Amino acid sequence: MDTRLQDGAEALLEGCPTAEVSRPVGQWTVAEVGAWLTARSGAGELAELAREHAVSGRALLRLTEGTLRRMGVAPRSRRRELLRELLWLQLQQELEELLSIVGGEHPPCWGHG
Repeated sequence: MDTRLQDGAEALLEGCPTAEVSRPVGQWTVAEVGAWLTARSGAGELAELAREHAVSGRALLRLTEGTLRRMGVAPRSRRRELLRELLWLQLQQELEELLSIVGGEHPPCWGHG
């Protein structure tokens, strides 16, 4: 990997809080998904919905606005906010995987801000 590209990827991950869950999101259990959702501001109800619908990490990464609407997540702005968080989570996971391939070791970064 080009050094500039690796440095840029590392910069994106700097300053991110380390998550309690240190394995790939796709392997998260329903309980781990609930914990991640609970950690998001005002997402306690979302965690409960995820438990009711047995949303695993793999399913979490595949959620769409339509799925969230059918699950009862309202209003639209809340669905959009969650989808942005999920996109950020996916990006971070992909960066971690790429960095591990090229030998860059970084702690997992599940949140941003």
